[in-house]
Amino acid sequence: MPRVTAEEVRAFVMDELAEPLAELGLSPKQVRDDLDLLSSGVIDSLGLIELTEGVNERFGLAIDFDELDPEGLTVVGSFSRYVAQMSANGAAAGLGRDESPGR
Repeated sequence: MPRVTAEEVRAFVMDELAEPLAELGLSPKQVRDDLDLLSSGVIDSLGLIELTEGVNERFGLAIDFDELDPEGLTVVGSFSRYVAQMSANGAAAGLGRDESPGR
């Protein structure tokens, strides 16, 4: 499984959230890395769960998002970088923690 970049994750997130962003008058290009998706009203808690599941499915990952600071989970840049980092650390679906590279 190729590594996923933060830019790829961000592009996926922006595509998935294009409609709620548009409802707030934002285009994906206008969204800053420090936008908090939850507090800005782009998504709710259920939407966050769906987004994390969608990221795992889209990129073939099995990321445990419980390890990410809850505040970082809802911020576009932090979320994207975390997914990229976990991808680089071997969070591909089917790799358990004990089987990931470097363990």
